[in-house]
Amino acid sequence: MAFNIGDTKFSWTIYQLATCLLLILLIAQKIRNVIISLRSPLSKIPGPWYATLTTIHLKWGFAYQRRPVATGRVWKMAEAAHKQYGPMVRLGPRQVWISDKECMRQILVSIDLPKVAMYAEISRDRHYPGLFGEIRPVPHRKLKKFLSPAFTVAYVDKLDTLFSQCINDLFRKYQIAVQLDIQDHANYYGTETDLMEDIHNVALDIMGECSFGKSFGQTNPDKKAEVGVEDRIWKSIPRAIFDGLAKRYQNVYLKRFFRALVQRRRTNSEDSRPDLLQHMIEEGMNPADDTRMSTRQIVDQMSEVLLAGTETTSGTIACFFLEVARNPDVKAKLLASLPIRKPDDPIITSKEIRNTEQYKYLNACIQENLRLHPIASEMGRRTGNEWVFLGGYDLPPHTVVSSSYRELHRDGKYWPEPLRFWPERWLEGDDRDGAPEPDINAYFPFSAGKHSCIGINFAWAEMRMVAANFLTRFDLEEIIGQDVDFRQFITMQFKTGSWKVMIKPRAEIF
Repeated sequence: MAFNIGDTKFSWTIYQLATCLLLILLIAQKIRNVIISLRSPLSKIPGPWYATLTTIHLKWGFAYQRRPVATGRVWKMAEAAHKQYGPMVRLGPRQVWISDKECMRQILVSIDLPKVAMYAEISRDRHYPGLFGEIRPVPHRKLKKFLSPAFTVAYVDKLDTLFSQCINDLFRKYQIAVQLDIQDHANYYGTETDLMEDIHNVALDIMGECSFGKSFGQTNPDKKAEVGVEDRIWKSIPRAIFDGLAKRYQNVYLKRFFRALVQRRRTNSEDSRPDLLQHMIEEGMNPADDTRMSTRQIVDQMSEVLLAGTETTSGTIACFFLEVARNPDVKAKLLASLPIRKPDDPIITSKEIRNTEQYKYLNACIQENLRLHPIASEMGRRTGNEWVFLGGYDLPPHTVVSSSYRELHRDGKYWPEPLRFWPERWLEGDDRDGAPEPDINAYFPFSAGKHSCIGINFAWAEMRMVAANFLTRFDLEEIIGQDVDFRQFITMQFKTGSWKVMIKPRAEIF
């Protein structure tokens, strides 16, 4: 097709015309979106100028399944924005962050806004997602009710033996390393270990033992792999989960292993075991249509449990040890409050730690750690089809409202000396020693409302047992010169995935 205009000849193909038309339509759509965003009621909420125009900065900082280049720095964006603009800030055309305690309780409890669509990307099957990836209110409620019996305090207390096996494996590993160092060095001053990696591995083994009856042998190299799975694949599972976002989502679904395990339990009653997997096999129903769970759906459920149950606690426990190591006065007081045990002494149970006066300062340290380092820096919610009045602003339908837990927990208005690791806040009477009383209404370490973490009792048991049993046996010192920063993909973790310390037994081990 050709057009002549004067002495100039323009040759245009149909393809070029279509391309130009498409480009014009895209530009017009973008202009329309900008106009809508500028006229939106959200324009009244303070925030950076570019927030009305684009979400590119959020995509760069967030972690999406289809965007493996995400940096995990969204928490830093939110933190900086809150400091500049206040407790309610607009960070995207339809994205709002809040750190006001009344507003947070409103969206989590009284209004109970549903989760954002991002969480659905965690699940392989959008029609039958796991609990963490389920964003539909009714199926989420059914699924949580079905899984809840496996996470009660009474049920978790029965798992102490399984917790103990995995923690003992770690201490045996330390004992061997310490003995070798003492033999090799006349002036023994400690044994180096990557504590972050150790905690990752213990958390994964605990979830394996408690969920489907088999640890991954990460802390005990003599543990055999699951029947039918190559040892190389079995031992690579922790790295598949904790290294890189793309690898995590690609490899967390260990389909071959889980499928074989489910089928073996279904066909052979001798392989049955009173754990979460058996509960799903015998009682599992799809929350969307109330039919029995298929093998594939059980596999997906167990994969999400494995991911959520290891990443959450491992990062939080690592932060606990980081704060203890960096606060020598707290560490001295904490170690003085604890008994001294040898690595091979019996493991202290969660129930004993929870109910014994001797461990009250340890429990206070864990609570203070959860204030400074909540499991997630923020959690996204969304308005439905109705307008929501929040913090003096009208939020239109389909607005993303993120709860900035970390910012709230570090707000001096609610927490005097907010950056101080001050466990005495959580003690009572004279034991508080001048520390301010905690503002429980400004404390959301496990979220709140219907979407509060189902694994809170499991997480507390693991934090207590790992912390108490480690510190009754070992002292630790941080190795200087390490770059310690944080990133959030699902939960807050050390950016490098590594944190090295020197450990030294508190008692003679020979």
